[in-house]
Amino acid sequence: MKTILYYFTGTGNSLAVARAIAERLPDTELIPIPMLLLKGDKIRAPEDANIGIVYPLYAMGLPNIVVRFFDILDLTSAGYVFSVVTEGGTYGSPTKQIAALTQQSGHDLNAAWWIQMPNNYIPLSAPPAKPEQKTIREDALRKVAVLVESVSRRSPRHIDLTITGKLLRLIMYKGFSKWGRPNFSKKFVVGANCNGCMLCVDVCPVNNIRELPKGKKEWLNHCEGCLACLQFCPVEAISCGGKTDERPRYHHPNVTAADMKAQKGAGEDLHNE
Repeated sequence: MKTILYYFTGTGNSLAVARAIAERLPDTELIPIPMLLLKGDKIRAPEDANIGIVYPLYAMGLPNIVVRFFDILDLTSAGYVFSVVTEGGTYGSPTKQIAALTQQSGHDLNAAWWIQMPNNYIPLSAPPAKPEQKTIREDALRKVAVLVESVSRRSPRHIDLTITGKLLRLIMYKGFSKWGRPNFSKKFVVGANCNGCMLCVDVCPVNNIRELPKGKKEWLNHCEGCLACLQFCPVEAISCGGKTDERPRYHHPNVTAADMKAQKGAGEDLHNE
């Protein structure tokens, strides 16, 4: 049975989870969401396929890039649709939000999962220490094994937040969408130690960073807030807010800058209409 995993990742956590699912689930294909949005064509799910959407939690809700992806995704022919959200400890599960989007695209959401991964949002807090990161990733693989078994059986699974959690998510997500996301690009600062490698331009999943003369760069106005530019900078020249200078950077140890660039690369079988 064919499975397609459409994924978006900022620091590699969601890609690592998607890869772990693909390794355990036969006949599974990984396709990056940023590449499909840059291509712009309508995407039609293969007949009776399992369709998974793998993405990180942003402000206890969906990343804007995932929301926009549903504008080009046709799920009418899919057999089973599930979502997998990776989160850093807030236990957010935007099930209602993504269920509405899948239904809009032609299919009910059959199952929803959250998987904790190491926290990577360093404007708010430092990532866990390396030993704790390792434990979290090992626990995530155990949950992936359960998820794969459930998907193989096409089992229903719907988990969302408590009423208090839903209210908090509503406040956080609407607040970030209205004030945080439009102004996020203004928070980035490039230090004097920048070596002009332009890796930040390459790894940005939405091409929000523009190269300027003499190795300088400019953040535009459609930032996702994924922090890939900051986390993958080889000399840690980029900061976002006053406290990030003091905090260790984080990206998944098995995800490289080349993997991040590949999110925007060309693919072969994209199920275009």
